Amino acid sequence: MKIKLISFMILGLLSFQSVLVAQQTKGPFRTVDRESLKRAMEMVLKKDTGPEPAYDPTTTPNGVRYQTDVIVYLLENEARQDYESPEETLPLLVGYKEWYQAFKSINCRDQDVPEYVERAYKFKQNMVIDYNRNKVIKETYDTGIPYLAANITLFWESPEKSLSYKDLDSRPPLKVIYERVMTYRFLKYKDDNLVVCDQIEGLKGKALKGFLRIFGKVHMVQYRTAAVKDGPQYVLVEVRKFRWLFGSKTDLTITPDGVTLESVPEKEKQRLRRKIKIQYEPLKPG
Repeated sequence: MKIKLISFMILGLLSFQSVLVAQQTKGPFRTVDRESLKRAMEMVLKKDTGPEPAYDPTTTPNGVRYQTDVIVYLLENEARQDYESPEETLPLLVGYKEWYQAFKSINCRDQDVPEYVERAYKFKQNMVIDYNRNKVIKETYDTGIPYLAANITLFWESPEKSLSYKDLDSRPPLKVIYERVMTYRFLKYKDDNLVVCDQIEGLKGKALKGFLRIFGKVHMVQYRTAAVKDGPQYVLVEVRKFRWLFGSKTDLTITPDGVTLESVPEKEKQRLRRKIKIQYEPLKPG
């Protein structure tokens, strides 16, 4: 049941895409066109050996991995982020139509678009990637400095403050609640390939039946992942009943075909759970 609840909250992380509250929902932006997205989506699935994809992005558990890989590709190839450059740059805007059309073209020519992608399109959810490092990190106390850093904001343009979705086929049945604007910090470390989605705001989940129901709504606050090239990804998820309290952390292994398994190898667990000490710049609502 625990895996089910966390997996569906991870789906919520996918369903959004954006970055600073007012400035980043209004612009100005540099729009990522559909051809650039198609190129990114295709390249991140290429294997070193063989023509088959490295993993299946149409399965919900692999969705966060796919979105993360595409963000990294865009920062490395479209934005060419350089942490030594002090220049201000326009945030990247990934529109909901462009993402949907690119995903369908690359991954779903002979099948239906997966529900998590369909739902993001229906809600008209856009993603903004602000990769100006001076707006993300104020100071780092780690020996390693993140190779890539960005503020991510997921938002839709309709007036509703929140939307929810019930998965009655899940065990236990679940309700996921998204706020109109969701933000998180995006970090990638080069040496150990660790990606951290930190200070997640705007994503909640609730079990509708079973023992987990007593906890009511819980917040997802951090998501870490370390993927093996052409292999599985190892994940650490932290959720909290109240944002100001310590919460529970769960280690998961997600196979290339999207099967979610509880626990990870001890070596990967140490990598996922290593201490990261960063002081962030505040997100500035406009």
